[in-house]
Amino acid sequence: MAHTAVISALSPHNPFANSDNVVRPAVRHRRCLNGHDLEIAGRSSSYDHELYLPTGACELCFTLRLPRWSWLEVDLRFRDEAPTTSAALWLAARPPLVRGGVGQIMLQLWGTTIADLDVQMCGPCRVGVVEQIRVDTEYLRRGIGTVLLAAALVRGRGYRWSTTTIDDTVTARAFWAAQQLPDMTLGEPRRCSDMLAVDGHTV
Repeated sequence: MAHTAVISALSPHNPFANSDNVVRPAVRHRRCLNGHDLEIAGRSSSYDHELYLPTGACELCFTLRLPRWSWLEVDLRFRDEAPTTSAALWLAARPPLVRGGVGQIMLQLWGTTIADLDVQMCGPCRVGVVEQIRVDTEYLRRGIGTVLLAAALVRGRGYRWSTTTIDDTVTARAFWAAQQLPDMTLGEPRRCSDMLAVDGHTV
C-alpha cells in the first residue's frame, strides 16, 4: 500500500499546502486528533473562509496549546452527489469499466487531484478490496489517506473488506497502524468471483 507522489500543478500561494491543516471526514467524531474524548474535552466548530470548509476543534487541545487541535472537514459525498459548493477540497470518483473492476476515489484541491485510492467493489457479492493509496508527498500525514479510505468504506458498509499487499515502509505501516478499521483483512486480498473474472485490474 504505497504512498507515492502524484503530480501537482497548484499555485505556490496555496493556503492548504502552505499550512499544517489536517483533514478528517465530515462526521461526528468521538475523539480529537490527540485522542481526547470530545464529550469531555469539549468540541467546537467553525468555518475556514480561505478553503471554504467547515472545521472542528478540541477545546482542551486549544487550551493546552497542543498541535493538531483543529481540523478541516471533508464531505464524504462525491462532487456530483453534493449540493454546489465552493469548497477547496472535494471527492470525485472514476468508476470501474466492468463490475468487479478497479475504480478510483480521488481527493481534489480546486480541481487538481492530490491523492487517490484504487479500489475494487462488488455490490452483489458485498466485497471490497483496497488496492493502493497514493498521496502527493506535499500532503502526506495530513489525514488525506484516512478520508479516502473512509469514503470507500462508507460506500461498502457491511462489505467484507481486505487489502492488497501493504508495502513494508514506515509511511505505509504508520498509516495502517493509525486506522480504526472494521473487520478488514490487511495484506491478503479476498476477491470475489466477479473480481477474479476481470481481465486485469486496470482503472
